Amino acid sequence: MAALCGGSAMAQNFNNGDLIIALGNDTPGNSDSSHKDLLVDLGSISQFQFTTVPAGTVYTYNLSSALTSAFSSSTVGSSIYWAVMGVNDPTASGYQTSVSQNGANTIWSSLARFNPSVKTTTPLVSGNNDSQGLAVGDIQTIINLNNPGQASPGQITSLATINGGSASTVNVQQGGFTETIGSDGNLSGDFSESLLNTGVGTSDLYQSNPGNAEINSQIYLGNIALSSAGVLTVTTVPEPSTLAMVAGGFLSLFAIRRFKNRNA
Repeated sequence: MAALCGGSAMAQNFNNGDLIIALGNDTPGNSDSSHKDLLVDLGSISQFQFTTVPAGTVYTYNLSSALTSAFSSSTVGSSIYWAVMGVNDPTASGYQTSVSQNGANTIWSSLARFNPSVKTTTPLVSGNNDSQGLAVGDIQTIINLNNPGQASPGQITSLATINGGSASTVNVQQGGFTETIGSDGNLSGDFSESLLNTGVGTSDLYQSNPGNAEINSQIYLGNIALSSAGVLTVTTVPEPSTLAMVAGGFLSLFAIRRFKNRNA
């Protein structure tokens, strides 16, 4: 199934409960003003969950014009780094009840593939509730700076609406993506994994529920591919265990039908 992003209808309207892709063109963790960040709203997190859409749903976003506006080039080169992230904080405005989650400190984030054709191994440890709360705050810092009311005039530049979503370039001195993500791509140590990918590549999308070292609290939602032409594709793919349950259900229905036919 192919679909276009719903997203927000107004430029710069980045919502609590939306999934965001952030891109930068300098060095992660850098806090000077020599670079720009680009943020694009991919729409509600619920669009990427199996409680809302079937597996195999594809969302496509053409970022070429946004890349040109932000970085003076429509192509994705080795200097571009990017990450997908999102939170849905019940204590903040705009909380989306359609999003399925385990708590306020649930995080949605990307994990880069070493081989674009091979899914990453699910991260072993999700942060505990307190530490993951710090990561939620970091992501909120990145996203909330896209409200023009929180920065001086001229420090945030509107870009054209993309597939119903929004894009903005952000002044890094306000504490934007490049500064907040940290040099290791792990939100300056507040998250257990690096969110970053570099250049053309594929990342996997995970829902990270607060847990501990003994509990695997990651849920696999799908993969995210960025092409050299700046086309972003997000494909929902369930965990193998989910596929097994679905297959088991179909086999059970098939067996029941055969049994009924034999006894008819």
